This record gives sequence, structure tokens and C-alpha cells, in this order.
Amino acid sequence: MEVEDPERAWGRLTKPGYWLSRPAGSARPPLEGNVSADFAIVGGGFTGLWSAIRLAEAVPGARIVVLEAREVGFGASGRNGGFAMTMVGRNIHDLVRKVGPAAARRVHLEMVAVLGEIERFCADESIDCQLSHPGILTVSNGPEQDLRIEQDLRAARLCGLDDFRDVSGEECGEMVRAHGVRRGHFEEHALLVDPAALARGLRDAAERRGVTVFEATPVTSLDAHPYRVQLATPRGRVDSRQVLVATNAYARVVPQLRRYLFTVCAYITLSAPLSPEQWARIGWARRMGIEDKRIMPHFHRPTADGRILWGGRDAPLLAGPPDPGRDADPRIFQRLEETFRRTFPQLSDVRLEYGWGGPVGGTVSCIPHAGWLARGRVLYALGYSGHGVGPSALMAKVARDLLLGRETPFTKLPLVTRRLTPLPPPPLQAKVLELSQRVLQRSDDQGGARGPLAGLALRLLQ
Repeated sequence: MEVEDPERAWGRLTKPGYWLSRPAGSARPPLEGNVSADFAIVGGGFTGLWSAIRLAEAVPGARIVVLEAREVGFGASGRNGGFAMTMVGRNIHDLVRKVGPAAARRVHLEMVAVLGEIERFCADESIDCQLSHPGILTVSNGPEQDLRIEQDLRAARLCGLDDFRDVSGEECGEMVRAHGVRRGHFEEHALLVDPAALARGLRDAAERRGVTVFEATPVTSLDAHPYRVQLATPRGRVDSRQVLVATNAYARVVPQLRRYLFTVCAYITLSAPLSPEQWARIGWARRMGIEDKRIMPHFHRPTADGRILWGGRDAPLLAGPPDPGRDADPRIFQRLEETFRRTFPQLSDVRLEYGWGGPVGGTVSCIPHAGWLARGRVLYALGYSGHGVGPSALMAKVARDLLLGRETPFTKLPLVTRRLTPLPPPPLQAKVLELSQRVLQRSDDQGGARGPLAGLALRLLQ
């Protein structure tokens, strides 16, 4: 049988993605000349923009500038699947294992509150990001994944949380007719958004609060002095009292962070709009988000224009900074299409129209972190490991309070108190990450972790 060449089959690629390819309004001008600021924020993604908003609200009249190298949302913030979840770390079981049930409960309850705040903020600010509140169904496709579902449910009970509902295989089938689903759990708090539209809406909301946003303004150097930080850009300079580095995967260019941060290449495909009859075949009436329990999970969701977004599966790990050449990998898109067809065989007549990729900032623990550089002049906040849409809004409260020198419940969360775990030294980093990704990918494809190498890789990345 003749096999279509993946490069030709997936010639329909959008770089950097479907969300960012939609109309954006007018671009913000680059920085020209020299300016002074109380707070300079490097990175115009969710962390940077939410932080700018929270700082402007806390300190009316403060001079706040956001410096974005490309356009607002260009990185992971504008290319992700648009899932805003309570998840911090890989899952609730993973969070309990790493920080204990009391701290995990605090983080989870803060995330529940934050998601409600995101929903209200978008309504109050008239941000048209196609926000919906359908919840998320996490499903199992095999015995190993059954165990992970049960671990989450046990962890939630241990934390005294009642918002993880056990869902039988039969009930899963009533929620969505997906082949191979055995059981699951459902959490109602999750939101779905158009992430690029959300980022652009946050930019506008920040500007309404007096924040100045510069696009097409990469920071070429950052020099910390005793009472100020100087940031150089191609056409100007910012002298700021304090700086927040909020570039996530792109923060690997900061030498002090290379021991802790690696790049995950994440991929998404998108179908053509489904007809009402095609939607009826799969019974996805609630239109909730869905994620499975692979180590490197699949995630899928409907969009407001009636498409199915299908992402995940392969996730190459890089020791270096983001590589734009990795944003489109036709063979990975082909593997994603294989799992889409296997999960929804009744949609054989639905074409996948788009595919794109993007860089995600990963840490060994998969828990995001905020910490200081340059003796308290430069703060960094990063490392969401693919789940940053919701937690970035919580991190903004952490960043605000740290920058303002406040000791609050936010600054006592594990996002601050739990130290980052270092990666192996540079000669070994690339080899260890590549081997870990290959072993875990094979384990997922074979239905579960097997052998000492898989166990070692799991311990490294979980």
C-alpha cells in the first residue's frame, strides 16, 4: 500500500499556530530610546501580563513596562490547547507526593479561586477569548492508566477535596464516545479559552491600567547594579528598579537558570469544523476538555468554531533553548493523526487541517517556580511544564508580592518554598533528556512503564 509522504500530507502547517494566525488588532511599537521604570517585565505571555496587571492594581501610578521580543502571546501562551485547569505539577497525586497533602490542598484551593477570577476578569474586561466552563474529563486507556486515575482520587481524598468525581467507563461513554476509554475522573473547575485572544485581552487590560507594552523588543542584555537593573534592547534601554523574567522556556538564555530548565517541544493538530451530524456520532454534548493518563498525555477539546483540537503524545525534550526549526514536525503530526483516528473511528470523514508546535519550559519536578537572581533585583517565574494557562495567573500574585517585598500566603506556597531540582551538568544534560524522552515514549506506546530504564526516567521527570 502506498503511504502518503508525511511532509506533503502535513503541508497545512500554521507557524506559530492556529490561535495566533487569527486577527490580532494593531501591533504595539518597539521601544525607541531610553525609559525608566519601577518594574520591567521581560516576556509578554500570561505570566508577564498577569503580573503587570496585578502590580498596576497594587501600586497605582507605578511605571511598569512589558518587553516582548515578538508579539504578545508568541510563545507557549498563544500556542497551547487553551486548557485552564487547577493542575499544578503533573496531577494532584504527583503534587501530594512532592509537597505533602496540606500544601497540595492549599495550592489546589488557590487554583480553584484563580480560575473563578479569570472567568470574572474576562467578563468584566470584555475579553472575547471564547471562554467556556465545561470542566475536564481525565480518562484511562489501559491498566497502568487505571492505576493513575485511582491515585488521583486517593490523593484528592487525602487532601479533603471533594471536586474530583470518579467516573465509570459506562459514564465516560455517555459523556463522549471515544474508543478504548476504561474509566476516568471529572473536575468541574476547568475552563477552555482561545489562549492567544486571552493574551491579547490581557495586554489591553494592562494598558488600561497604565502599563506600557513594547512588542518586537527583545532584551539583548541585562545588567544588575546595586540600585537598578539596566536592560538593553536593539533600539533603546530600560533602567528599572526591579525586573521580572517571565519568558518560561526562553529563560534558558539566562546562564543561572540552565541547570534547572529544559525545553519540551509540544505539538497540536486541529480538525476541520464538524457538522452537527458528525458531533452527534461522538456524543460530546458537554464539550468538556479531555486528557488521558499517559506519561506524555493526549489532550483534546472542542473549539468555539466546532473543531476538535488534538494534541500531545510525542514531546521531545531539549537541553538547549527553544528551536524554531522544531515547531513543525510532520511525522509527529502523523502520529497524532493516528491516535485521533483510533480514538474516533466514527470520524473517518473528518479532515485534520492544521498542525503546529511550540516550546514549553520544563523543570524536573514539573512544578513552576519563582526565585531571585542578582541579589533581589531580578525575579524569575517559570517552569509550568505544559500546564501554565491557569497557574500563570496564580504565579502573578506570587510575583507581585515578592517584588513588593510582602510576606503573604502566596509567597509561602510551594511555587516559592520548594527549591528547583538541578539537571545533570551540561555534558550529560542532552543525553539524559533524550534517553528519558525515548524511554517514556516507548513506555507510553506499549501501555505502561516497563523495566529499570523506564523507572529511572520516571523518577527524573516526575
